[in-house]
Amino acid sequence: MSIPQLFKRKTFFIVCIATILGLFHLYTAYFGSLPGLLQRSVHWLLVSILVFICTFGSKNKKTSQKIIDVFLIVGAIGTGGYILLYYDDILMNYGSINQVEVLLGIIAVILILETTRRILGWALPIITIVFIFYAFLGPWIPGLLGHNGVEFDRFFTYMYTSSDGIYGLALGTSATIIFLYILFGAFLNQTGSGDFFIKLAYSITGRVTGGPALTAVTSSAMMGSISGSSVANVTTTGVFTIPMMIKNGYTPQFAASVEAVASTGGQILPPVMGAAAFLMADVLGIKYQTIIIAALIPALLYFITVGIAVFFQAKANGLKPLKKDQVPSLRKTFIKGYLYLFPLIILVVLLFQGFSANKAAFYAILAIIVTGLLKKDVNFNFKSVLNAMEESGRAIMAVATACACAGIIMGIIGLTGIGVKLAVLIDLFSGGNLFIALILTMIVSIILGMGLPSSAAYLVLAVMAGPALVKMGLDPLAAHLFVLYYGLMSAVTPPVALTAFAAAGISGSDPMKTGLTSMRLAIVAFVIPYIFVYNPVFLMEGTLFNIILHVSIAIIGCTVLAGALCGWLYGHVNMVNRIILSIASVLIMIPDMFNTLIGFAITVVILFINKAKKYKAQDVQINEQRY
Repeated sequence: MSIPQLFKRKTFFIVCIATILGLFHLYTAYFGSLPGLLQRSVHWLLVSILVFICTFGSKNKKTSQKIIDVFLIVGAIGTGGYILLYYDDILMNYGSINQVEVLLGIIAVILILETTRRILGWALPIITIVFIFYAFLGPWIPGLLGHNGVEFDRFFTYMYTSSDGIYGLALGTSATIIFLYILFGAFLNQTGSGDFFIKLAYSITGRVTGGPALTAVTSSAMMGSISGSSVANVTTTGVFTIPMMIKNGYTPQFAASVEAVASTGGQILPPVMGAAAFLMADVLGIKYQTIIIAALIPALLYFITVGIAVFFQAKANGLKPLKKDQVPSLRKTFIKGYLYLFPLIILVVLLFQGFSANKAAFYAILAIIVTGLLKKDVNFNFKSVLNAMEESGRAIMAVATACACAGIIMGIIGLTGIGVKLAVLIDLFSGGNLFIALILTMIVSIILGMGLPSSAAYLVLAVMAGPALVKMGLDPLAAHLFVLYYGLMSAVTPPVALTAFAAAGISGSDPMKTGLTSMRLAIVAFVIPYIFVYNPVFLMEGTLFNIILHVSIAIIGCTVLAGALCGWLYGHVNMVNRIILSIASVLIMIPDMFNTLIGFAITVVILFINKAKKYKAQDVQINEQRY
């Protein structure tokens, strides 16, 4: 078959490989995963082939470049196939140097860098290359960051044949958990449930001022928790929600920012948290239920603040609620689509019953397939199944390539000990002060999280930034949630705000301005981690009364913060008062009664001044009308 003929059949091959990938994961989810190295190598073999086929034969490519693509596919088959064929030998001779494995290791690393470049751009490959140079140049690096260096042959053998390099925990999570939840989301889309969740949210919030944006917040939060990628969520729900917001009076820039912030927040929202909950449970060795219970209040505070900010922005812009005939009936919408809730309920119930994450996902996927077949108004058939397989195959490429790169980085961290050294440096520069250490860790987390999917970002930060906080006496769960939050916030923090940029592409707004607006909308996410670090009540620790009291106070603080962000708090607020209100909101949320009362007092004074100005303006207007 010639290269042009192969190009013509590209879509067919994509569907075939994606279907094999989906069936492999469904099989291992039900009957049990293969041994770690085998499961991960099969997963990466199929994903890497899928990447090269999807990017193969573009019209701008010369024939020589297409030939190179064919060799890359052969390289992917060779590096993956060797592990499958010689798995027992690899285990028996673990630690010894085999020149064939060294060569295959070099090819495997090059392939990973190339697949990541094609899917995610240059940012992550460059970071990975810097780490590789760091591994080799250790003896020439002065100071604490220097190390003995890693031998060339040992490095590539370790990366290729161990379960701590390419096929490490990051890719392992992609191969056992993340793909299944992406597949679950793909089946949800094929059965029309995405449209149902948007309409359900619309029917609940549509009659409220700012209803279309609140719909985007609600629906994107629900879908974002499952998707495992904030960018993927923007490109699916955003094509509906962003035009809807623009149509109802929001600027393209603000509409894109709302979608970006909601989709990013979905990664911290239980029960799935974009697979971060399962990763954290593995890394910390604690129960999954403990993770999602602890993460619930911070996530709710995040979305409450975003929702209130959207409401206030609508008020500031003078937007009016939609008319009754413009909003779908809640009763009719629910009756028409209530079956879509059962797969989600089954998923949550099974997870709380102690089922493994992949087994729970398997049964949830079966449930959504049954739902699709039962729904008479949905044309769910064999083609829908293939479409779901293709959609999930395309979606996993970004996650798996990032996880493979993260595996290389994590392997280098293990070989060089840089994670421990970074913890020492943070401790050294902070002088033992926890607050300064938190600020330094926040900056490191945002930088290291740039361009990474939530799962990969967390894994890198868990071994590099988390230990620094744990070393200073912080509870491991609080420390890991802290770095997770800031790793995710890189998605809406310029200059590499990928989620915001993706949303800007849909709305047609300026990407950098959209990123800045997104960061402003998500500002509470930069505050919340400090709150739960200093007050464990927000991680569900303490009596029910204390939890309710502190959460209620925090909601008030979040409301004030949202008003400061939007310049509207039951009336327009000027820039000076917005700055004062921002400070007051933080004081309210500080777990100290004195600071809280000061924050309340400042807020009341600002509201009183605003009210007085409003009445004065009305009196002037009345007097002008008289004369």
